[in-house]
Amino acid sequence: MHRQPPHCRATLRPAALALILALSAAAPATVLAQAGAASSRDYDLPAAPLATTLNTISRGAGLALTVDSALVGQRQAAAVRGRLSPQQALRAALAGSGLELVEGAAGVYTLRALPTPVPASAASRETTLAPVTVSAERAGDGSAELGYVTKTLSAVGPWEGRELQDTPYAISVVPAELIENIQAISPDQIFKMNPTTQLSWPTLQNDNPYVYLRGFQSSTSARNGLPRDVYGHGTSTEDVERVEILTGLSGFLYGAGNVGGLINYVSKRPTKERYNSVTLGYTGGENFYLHGDFGGPIDADGRFGYRINAVTQDGETGVDHYKVHKDFLSAAFDWHLTDDLLLQVDASRREFRSSRQPYWYMASGVARPSARSLDPTELWSQPWAYSDVDSNRFGANLSWKLSKRLALRAGYLNQYDVREYAAADNTVQANGTYNQSSTLIAPQEQKTKAYNAFVDFSFATGPVQHKLTAGYISTSWRRYDYVLNGATATTLNGASLDSPTHVPEPAWGVVGKGQKWERLAYRKTSVMVGDDIAFNDQWSLLAGVNRATVDNDMTWASPSATPTHYRKSATTPTLSLIYKPQDYLTTYVSYMESLEPGGAASDTYGGYAVTNAGAVLDPLVSEQVELGAKATLGGMLLTGALFQIDKSLQYYDVSDPTRPTYVQSGRQVHTGLELTATGNLTRNLTLIGGLTLMEARVRKNKQSPALEGKRPVGVSEQMAKIYAEYRIPGFEAITVNGGISYTGKFYGDNANTDKMPAYTLLDAGVRYLTAMAGYPLTLRLNVNNLTDKRYWVNQYYLGDPRTVSLSANLKF
Repeated sequence: MHRQPPHCRATLRPAALALILALSAAAPATVLAQAGAASSRDYDLPAAPLATTLNTISRGAGLALTVDSALVGQRQAAAVRGRLSPQQALRAALAGSGLELVEGAAGVYTLRALPTPVPASAASRETTLAPVTVSAERAGDGSAELGYVTKTLSAVGPWEGRELQDTPYAISVVPAELIENIQAISPDQIFKMNPTTQLSWPTLQNDNPYVYLRGFQSSTSARNGLPRDVYGHGTSTEDVERVEILTGLSGFLYGAGNVGGLINYVSKRPTKERYNSVTLGYTGGENFYLHGDFGGPIDADGRFGYRINAVTQDGETGVDHYKVHKDFLSAAFDWHLTDDLLLQVDASRREFRSSRQPYWYMASGVARPSARSLDPTELWSQPWAYSDVDSNRFGANLSWKLSKRLALRAGYLNQYDVREYAAADNTVQANGTYNQSSTLIAPQEQKTKAYNAFVDFSFATGPVQHKLTAGYISTSWRRYDYVLNGATATTLNGASLDSPTHVPEPAWGVVGKGQKWERLAYRKTSVMVGDDIAFNDQWSLLAGVNRATVDNDMTWASPSATPTHYRKSATTPTLSLIYKPQDYLTTYVSYMESLEPGGAASDTYGGYAVTNAGAVLDPLVSEQVELGAKATLGGMLLTGALFQIDKSLQYYDVSDPTRPTYVQSGRQVHTGLELTATGNLTRNLTLIGGLTLMEARVRKNKQSPALEGKRPVGVSEQMAKIYAEYRIPGFEAITVNGGISYTGKFYGDNANTDKMPAYTLLDAGVRYLTAMAGYPLTLRLNVNNLTDKRYWVNQYYLGDPRTVSLSANLKF
């Protein structure tokens, strides 16, 4: 197989860069002129809430206006009419409000309260309030001004129309503005700061983020509510409006599987007004990126809109010899065919190539070296090791309100990934050295198709209101390999752990030739019926039943091998009782069952060939009980959930370490507590945090009784995380932030002898809002792992070293 060098394969980069430059330059001349004198325009704004009018004027004129929501409160704006400059229009809107416009440094405008008239005898006590500002450029649901609190929520499987507080599942939402402010150009930083997620595998390793949800590892995710499967290749954050993290059993909601939960990436949608944003960023070393985000209406009536995101990134990172190259282009279109019929279309193309750190294995009986002894800023594999993934995604969603009582929803997702890699993995020896074995894998094709359809029918039986939903979900996944799929070579023997040893790339021979065949294929389908029942303003019930089916075909050794096939169906119920004693408080109790596909044995485990490689274990049924509460107090959203999940245990039996066997025996029972808090604690202080406490244990294991009472591999039973932002009084254009993330100890083997110590990570950052030519300019600095903590993030991989990120974002 002949591999082209990275610069020859970057077919998307010129298009992405050209698009960013073209759309940046496409701002209408009349808008650009506002950056200068902004002399005049016609206004005809009726009296309205002051916050709405201020936002309309400042965004339309490209002015950097910051306001304090408490200062604006429920004040009303005066009508604004006539040909005025933006500053005149703002002052006209403020007439009679008791507030005045103040021009600050770098062209940033703020508001302050007018002094209250006092008698002459009391003049000495007269005080003028200092301006207090918060960025209002994108005030709204999930904004920084509102403490990143989100009230709205996408449809959760068949259930649609409930606010986050009234949805009886543990869900946390990470909105786009928070993603921007922590500079999460991959999902890793989101998972590291979220108190219900344990990052178990960095995205840069195989371009596939793994995370533990309630102690169950998952690499799958959903896009706009449609579940993908097996791998998370092509996951992006640049075109994401929010990330919805559902923890807990969710098979009824999204189809078979999803025991620990599901992460749903919601695409950015077209904006009602023209939107332009360009970000230049730096991620360490010599690695830079450019991101353009553009949206707006296409037609005069605003029925057809667009949203385009384009990213190009390249360069060596802060890790020696470690390069990251990414080109990404996505487009989303909304078409309101009628007032009741909406069609949404999404498409993206992503090319990602990075260097590849090694998997670390321990030879039989060898103790794991301390992470402090291994420098994570060094490349411990080889400079020629790489991971390469090309992803194409297409999706569509339809929403049709047929009448006041009847509605139709449908969605479609088609993703095609091609991945290839060259790995150089290390095995630590008893004498303190390491051996290295290298593998080259030819391109593997992976295809995912998913679609759903739901019919909602609303009716009443006396005083009881019903929303009856019938639905269908289908997800299929196929993988194609070559007969001569890969090659292996011994790269090193007896290398020192003091520093990496780099050698030339082996001569691989013939790879990626011969017949291509379908190695893995399966399909999961679910037919469900549910009823959202409202008894009164306080009591409601979600009840449903799901008929799930798993079909699996597999040929492992060669195209001529007899396929392994199974088909299993199960009927699983769900029930959630919701009680809302006060408007600010919602409590619930939920029960759910879910069919889960059996696991498939891999080729190797722990560096040795698996005895039953390719074997597919039987499907199984898991169950969960959850008791939860959600409360909105002041500017904070508080949530809590007690849960227990019971599922079958699947693992590699290493009674003989040189002959691992994939088996299914015993139960895995996880019981725990999740607490989260999000929002504004004070006017200037925002907090996001919480904790997860859990007991995860193996039960009833007849094949390996010694495992009973042990903790499943990789699972931490304690996580505590907090992230804070503070706007400096008197300097409200400056916001400082910081975070503390604690992950408790976990084990790298079934017998719980290979212990990874607990670790605590510190983050810090600052952002500054100013203006450039009259447009809002945000400068951000974030330092992750501030103390450069060295730690094992899982049993195979070292955690990331200290990373410095810088960016400048201009909206116009």
